[in-house]
Amino acid sequence: MKLLLVCNHRDIISDTLQWFQQQHAVINDNNIAFKQHKIEILETGFGGFKVGFHLTECILKSHYNLILKLSEANALIDSIAVGQVVNIIRDFPASDGNLFENSFSDLYDTGYMHTAEHPHQLGGLVNKTNSYLNVFLPYKKVFSITSAISSHHATLKTIRIEKYKPHIETADGIYFSYPCLWKRVSFYHLAAVTENLVTGEKNTALAKQELNKELIEIIQKL
Repeated sequence: MKLLLVCNHRDIISDTLQWFQQQHAVINDNNIAFKQHKIEILETGFGGFKVGFHLTECILKSHYNLILKLSEANALIDSIAVGQVVNIIRDFPASDGNLFENSFSDLYDTGYMHTAEHPHQLGGLVNKTNSYLNVFLPYKKVFSITSAISSHHATLKTIRIEKYKPHIETADGIYFSYPCLWKRVSFYHLAAVTENLVTGEKNTALAKQELNKELIEIIQKL
């Protein structure tokens, strides 16, 4: 299998890289040979424009059997615990549009994007390839919003929760899923919750630990 691991910064998967070394995998910069797999690491940097550009470059240059995005996220409902790893199956663009005092009109509302046009559907970007590894991915399936500005501001959080009914938010999820959906590449976006914006709980170290734990388990099962 040819697998692409996408992360903003490779530090988030440092535990997994250390595990590869312990397994005597052949590591050459961003390329790892492990058992029958060829694994590449794409370190995109931060910012949606960087994620979209660098991922698109990779997809156009090479064919991957599976792409995994590893992210950090904020929870927007109290039932998702800090440290929990979730599987994003639908993502909404919550940055671009018009913000008013008590409401927000996104690109669907303004008519600049349409849910009937590929790869949009059901009011957002939906991962239609989620049946591929469901047997290996028993994680909670969630709806996410993508926004470069987090929902720490109380009014902004209220507007977004009322409009999208999201479980979590990430900074660049749609910039990852859009190229994958457009090119019909099988992918998963796994996010570890670093902070719950409802309960106030926060633990970045735990989230990173759990994300690596689950990533190693997935790689072993592939």
